[in-house]
Amino acid sequence: MEIRFDVGDERGRVLVEVAPNVDPVAVGKSERDRGMPVCTASVEFSARGYRSLLGWVQLVCEPSAAAGFEIDPFDLFADSSAPFAWYGFRPTLFDAPSRWRSGVVRWQAHSFLTIGPWDVDRRLVVPLVGFAWGYEQDAEDRLRVSPVRSLGPADWDGHRGYMAERYPTWRFGDGGPLAAQS
Repeated sequence: MEIRFDVGDERGRVLVEVAPNVDPVAVGKSERDRGMPVCTASVEFSARGYRSLLGWVQLVCEPSAAAGFEIDPFDLFADSSAPFAWYGFRPTLFDAPSRWRSGVVRWQAHSFLTIGPWDVDRRLVVPLVGFAWGYEQDAEDRLRVSPVRSLGPADWDGHRGYMAERYPTWRFGDGGPLAAQS
């Protein structure tokens, strides 16, 4: 999937690939993770230097999560006070979940590429693009990677209250920029 975005005069796109994990060891996982999804979303963006600093905010809905979607920080930064799973100059989102359970499972992620307009507010997070991905497991433990789909303003806005509560020193702009995806 390709998702294009604009920020002022700058142009960008995100290339998303989600596929079953056919070589778990090659991506730092164990053999038992064969068949689980692997997601890679790479960013191309015409902005340079500090203007190309972007962050990925990812929320996941775990099968056991009664509360619905929750933030999915990279394990090394689980105690961070920032909402980003990945952050940097044109950062790549890479995720290869390994959440094996027996029986029926539906695991879903909402991934948003965001920008922080530093000239406005250093703690403001504004979404640029969003997509959903995940997997389903049936009663016989067979896995099926879910199709990738674009997310819109309502999807981001539905998470804003939770994120504001979880990260009280940050502000989360509305999902309006997601509507401008091409």
